[in-house]
Amino acid sequence: MNRPTRRAILGSLAGGTLAGMGGCLQMFSENASGPKSEDESWKTVSPNPFTAVAKSRSPVATLGGSNRSESFGRAVATTGDTVFVGVPQATPDGVKKAGIVAVFEQLGNGWEQTATLTGRKHKRDYFGGQIAASGSTLLISNEYNYSGTSRIPVSVFERSNGDGWELATELTERVYVESMAVDGDTAVLRTADSDELVDVFERENGEWGQRQTLSADNRNDGRIVRSVATDGETILVGAPPKAGPKRRRARSGVVHVFKRSSGTWNHQTTLSGATGSDHFGWSVSVADRKALIGDYINDTAYVFSLSDDHWSREQMYTATSGDSSQYFGDTVAMDGNTLLVGAPHVQFGDSVGAVYKLDQPSSTNDPRGIYFTAPDTSEQFGDVIATTNGTTIVAGRHSGEGFTYIYEQ
Repeated sequence: MNRPTRRAILGSLAGGTLAGMGGCLQMFSENASGPKSEDESWKTVSPNPFTAVAKSRSPVATLGGSNRSESFGRAVATTGDTVFVGVPQATPDGVKKAGIVAVFEQLGNGWEQTATLTGRKHKRDYFGGQIAASGSTLLISNEYNYSGTSRIPVSVFERSNGDGWELATELTERVYVESMAVDGDTAVLRTADSDELVDVFERENGEWGQRQTLSADNRNDGRIVRSVATDGETILVGAPPKAGPKRRRARSGVVHVFKRSSGTWNHQTTLSGATGSDHFGWSVSVADRKALIGDYINDTAYVFSLSDDHWSREQMYTATSGDSSQYFGDTVAMDGNTLLVGAPHVQFGDSVGAVYKLDQPSSTNDPRGIYFTAPDTSEQFGDVIATTNGTTIVAGRHSGEGFTYIYEQ
């Protein structure tokens, strides 16, 4: 899906804080309970500035460069010990833009490429434009856009006993995949041709099969599915407003939450944001009974938590930057207590983009955090991120070259 046109952003990084990055981050607390609806008000407290530790996190490795396609890092995923980098415009065996996925592993003191995964090797398949990984399972699909890309199946690669990654099966016929996620034996796909929200696939006795198609009431409500996430027991489906001159458009987005009970997925609740005019649900992530939801239009990210089978709003982070936009919330990722929010349009010096790591406070309104920046000049750093088991991957570009940076806790 195409993003809105980038706006000019002013700011600078100074004094080790985020206040100079086109504005500062602020945190709003929310302890409301009860069902969530679009009309429910948010009650906020006066925010305190979100500050950063004295120094930013530096990467342990930088992948990419002049010997890589510009699309290197268009999609990334990690299982912690392995990093997957999609290169959908690569030309394997001379086939133009057939696409590949480069596999990197930590060997000795550094990260090295150990494998190259390919699809059918058809012209303009853009294989590697979508990647999702969990443990020994890797899902690969194409880069969906409006330029006539080929429809390809969703390929499932698996690794056993530490051996290489092998194609195990294909989940679909030839489709466009707009968003996908996998956790353990559960995969969630949003395909362009679907009239419903998402399709759920599950692996049983080593075999993958379509389990269920999920829907919601009033599906034609002026919203479009943009993002999906799952932790194996919960599925989030982000549905911001449709773009363009549609006859019916919603003013705000929602996130549909599904829960698995006795082997069946049921709609549990619908979450909404605070502003009433937003792109809530543009990006979503879920792990360990917490949900992280982005709204890049308002430079906002929300944290929800699950307790006693009920989702409650916990915090709202916002990047305050006057009339400019950082696109804070354009991407989100989480794993355990690690909450990451990308701001690919924040500008400081000659670089554009940052990733904020949100450390949630326990009983204080003075949250602390750190941030990730590129070690060199970069563009749109933070529009693609992934994190698992202490390994964080962030993509960026500069002068027509793609880079992927690896950070470790």
